[in-house]
Amino acid sequence: MTTTAFPRFAVRTEVVSGIGSLSRLDELVAGFGHREVAVVADTALDQAGVLDRVLAHAPGAVAVARILVDPDPDVEVVERAAGRARAAGARCVLAIGGGSALGVGKAVGIRLTNDQRIDAYEGRDKVVEMPAPTIAVPTTAGSGSEVSNALVLHEAERDNEIVVRGELCAPRAAVLDATVLRSLPRAPLVYSALDALSHALESLWSRGGSYFSAATAVPAARSIIARLPRAAAGAEDGTNASGDNDDALQELLEASCAANMACGNSGLALVHALSSSPAVRVPHGLQNAVLLPHVARFNTPALDEETLGLLPLVDELYGELGLEPSFAAIGQGPVDGPRMLEASARNPFRANNLRATSDEDLVALLRAAGATFPEESR
Repeated sequence: MTTTAFPRFAVRTEVVSGIGSLSRLDELVAGFGHREVAVVADTALDQAGVLDRVLAHAPGAVAVARILVDPDPDVEVVERAAGRARAAGARCVLAIGGGSALGVGKAVGIRLTNDQRIDAYEGRDKVVEMPAPTIAVPTTAGSGSEVSNALVLHEAERDNEIVVRGELCAPRAAVLDATVLRSLPRAPLVYSALDALSHALESLWSRGGSYFSAATAVPAARSIIARLPRAAAGAEDGTNASGDNDDALQELLEASCAANMACGNSGLALVHALSSSPAVRVPHGLQNAVLLPHVARFNTPALDEETLGLLPLVDELYGELGLEPSFAAIGQGPVDGPRMLEASARNPFRANNLRATSDEDLVALLRAAGATFPEESR
């Protein structure tokens, strides 16, 4: 449903997709005219040997800096990484991993050509100079950061994330190859995919939605719902690791990317407003997985027929996965309800939700999701 006068739809990243598409990586690096590459990747990928397998597909690249990052990076992580990349003479960035690594990679690309600390560019369209070319290789089917024009950083003392967003911030290219998902354990596979599902559904109950965002979000949601149970089972029975489940993993990866294309244009909504506090130390994808069914039920009166038709499928999916949408049920607690509520009040995603919200509405929703409020913790 569109409630803005003239919604826009744009994707600024070239996407190369398919099983085996990493074979194009060297060609993409060469196409930017620079072989001196700063590699930014998840620490866990290096430990698991996945990073070296990806880099083997870019033999012509010279990795002048190899920067490993952990989840939920802050400004200092970016500044140290950018300093290393600059000192090493990097001219291009290869970002490999989940949302955190891809976000740091985009930030390093910005800082290689822009002089101020990364938090000086907080907000929209503050980046002045074209960033160094960044190529993204996602290793989870979740964040969709490989096509996003935003990057998110955390500062523990803040009630909201630092978001740098703008037309210059998206990676120049992305490679979607299911072979990098083969070794992903079940839990991160499931929670990252449910994060992607939240991106698709949030786009459908966003005030900034359009024909184009819906045309992207609906098939993405349906693909995730259809493919995630098989992919989750494959993480346990060995069919993912053997490559026998590559078709399901590839569809998840592509659906995750499409979901971010949708929400990147429509804007996100209530799920992400509530999960935006750095003070709540629950992984982002897990927070969104818990909140999604509760926000879906709250939004029901405002939804169109097509979106309403997806909600029973979401409930069935959670049942198939054996997932109860409760922080307590998944071993996370106590979760600070007041901090989540406070963060939502400062987040524009809350106002972008199709159904208007009061604080009382959100307290009830958060309690249903298992978040704790002061009178309940005594």
